[in-house]
Amino acid sequence: MLKLTDLMGARECVFGGGQGGRTNELFAPHSDPDYVTRYLDVYHQQNDIMRAVADQGAGAITLADDLPEISDFRRSDFYHLYCVPQKFIHALALNLACSTGWYGTLVINTSSEITGTQIEQLRALAPDLQAAVERWRWLAQLQVANRMTLSTLDLAGQGAMLLDRSGRVLDCNDTAQSMLADGRLLLRDGQIGCAETESHQTLVSLIAHCLAQPDQGGGRAQLSGSDGDMIVQCVPFLAEMHYAAPQRPSAILMITDPRHRIRQRLRGLTQRFGLTRAEIELALAVLETGNRKAAAQMRGVSDATARAQLTSIFDKTGVRRQTELVRLLMYDG
Repeated sequence: MLKLTDLMGARECVFGGGQGGRTNELFAPHSDPDYVTRYLDVYHQQNDIMRAVADQGAGAITLADDLPEISDFRRSDFYHLYCVPQKFIHALALNLACSTGWYGTLVINTSSEITGTQIEQLRALAPDLQAAVERWRWLAQLQVANRMTLSTLDLAGQGAMLLDRSGRVLDCNDTAQSMLADGRLLLRDGQIGCAETESHQTLVSLIAHCLAQPDQGGGRAQLSGSDGDMIVQCVPFLAEMHYAAPQRPSAILMITDPRHRIRQRLRGLTQRFGLTRAEIELALAVLETGNRKAAAQMRGVSDATARAQLTSIFDKTGVRRQTELVRLLMYDG
């Protein structure tokens, strides 16, 4: 848009449109953002010129000065309060549409009359601009579809990450974000890994194999850590070629934590009672082992430390016995 503005010798190139009653998108890179907001909030519905331009149909190039509506337009508040201050006095427009149903208009705004050279420049650029819009809207739909995939896995309690051809994380769902936040997974220079060395090597090898040999369908592995085991599966992601190569997903990494649901309960209890991370992990160990001493051994702490943490948990939650704590963890929060 910025380059097109300079190429056309214009004040601004404005590009806007929408699809099926959705909120219109508007791009005006040279304009004051306050003016753009004012246009969308106040003047968009008053813009008879743009409605007349849109009526010309997809692919049409329209000189605004030739439209019969131009005289009334130049007497309007929109023209005097919005266009004149920005020196948007004359305009040349190109209607653009794509196969996804999106329809919009590119407007070249100038302070001087549109020349024949400018019209021919826009006509020559029109096929490339049409192709660019087609790719842009397909990419937007693919991104929505990918986000829906991640969200669906989220609902199933699975962490999920889209990886590029170098193994860098492009996007991830909330469950995967929580795994990064609590240290079960690590992100270094865009690459996913684990704190535990052997598990880290296993994960790196799994991803590398999937990316190098996508025809073999990926693979599955178990990762071990101090917070319990996780199952990871890396499979090729058949992204359409509309994606520019740097943003094209090449694989999806799915992470299953058998303790995901209880972790969700524990997070709710943390917010409700102000439990610390150490207390939460001890409570989880008590739930799994059934007694404090075994939980202490599982957590790698002394029995005295476990006793103090358990007492703190009892004080914060109001329970008095381990059986009550287990009931709280399983059925409350």
